[in-house]
Amino acid sequence: MSIDPYRDYTYEEQLHLDLHELFENGIRTPDGAMRPELQGVGAAAAAIQAQKIPLPMFGLMLTNANEKTLLGARRHPEDLLEELDKRGHTRFADVIRSGIAACQNDEDYRTLVRWLGMVRNLMVIRSRSAAKPGE
Repeated sequence: MSIDPYRDYTYEEQLHLDLHELFENGIRTPDGAMRPELQGVGAAAAAIQAQKIPLPMFGLMLTNANEKTLLGARRHPEDLLEELDKRGHTRFADVIRSGIAACQNDEDYRTLVRWLGMVRNLMVIRSRSAAKPGE
C-alpha cells in the first residue's frame, strides 16, 4: 500500500507499513523541503517500528550518521548500522539503507539524518508516555 501523508493510520497499520516506500520518491520535495510522508506518518511509523531498539543504541547510530557525509555513509554503512544488525534490528537497518540509497546528494543525506532525529524524538516521547500510564 502506498503511504498517504494526509491519512490517519492506526497503530497496527503503522506497525506494518513498508517504510522503504517512504524513499521511493526521494528524500526532499523539488523546493528542498523534507517530503510530507517522511515528516508525518513516516516518522511516527518508524518510531513505532523501532520501539524495541534501545534509545542509547539509536542515539549512537544518529551521532555516527551526523558525523558522516553521504559518500561516507555509502562507503561504510556498517559505521551506522553494525550494532542494529548485530542485535537483530536488521529490518530497521534496512530502512536506513533504503534512505541512504535514495539520497542524491549531501543535502538529501542531511535531511535523512534530520528525519532520523525526528524518529528518535518520537521514540523518546513514546517511551516516556509508556512509563507513565494513566497520566
